[in-house]
Amino acid sequence: RADWVLLPEEKADIDSMCKHLKRVYERKKIATVVVSEGIEVPGEKISKEKLDQFGHMLLKERGMGEGIARVIRDRLGVDTRVSVIGHMQRGGAPTLFDRMLGVRAGVKAVELIKEGKFGQMVSLRGTEMMGVSLEEAVGKLKTVSPEWIDFAHTLFK
Repeated sequence: RADWVLLPEEKADIDSMCKHLKRVYERKKIATVVVSEGIEVPGEKISKEKLDQFGHMLLKERGMGEGIARVIRDRLGVDTRVSVIGHMQRGGAPTLFDRMLGVRAGVKAVELIKEGKFGQMVSLRGTEMMGVSLEEAVGKLKTVSPEWIDFAHTLFK
């Protein structure tokens, strides 16, 4: 269970986080903070900024988890550890549904190629596999909705 979550959709309030974590440490002697690599921390130089060949920030290279751990350690005087989770921790072992979905996506991709429909990716909408233009798939930044953020606040803070 996370004790604090830092998402790019919200301004990171490091002072409030540290106050909260201090109370958590006093009570439980341990705290967990979930850090999105995409966060910005006003007034703090925490991350390393590296860009790809297109000028986009490489989020996996930012080191925000390590930077936030350093801030917590410096401000609270507690030992910190960072775990960068991978695909298995995020999603777990594939289920039968996951495997079948992969096969269905592959079949649909081949159909799109045979039909000459390039510049598309395969998407599952409801129960149907369909081609979606790359512009529709990645042309707009997708963010965590305010409803999910409010939900997280009730659970994590």
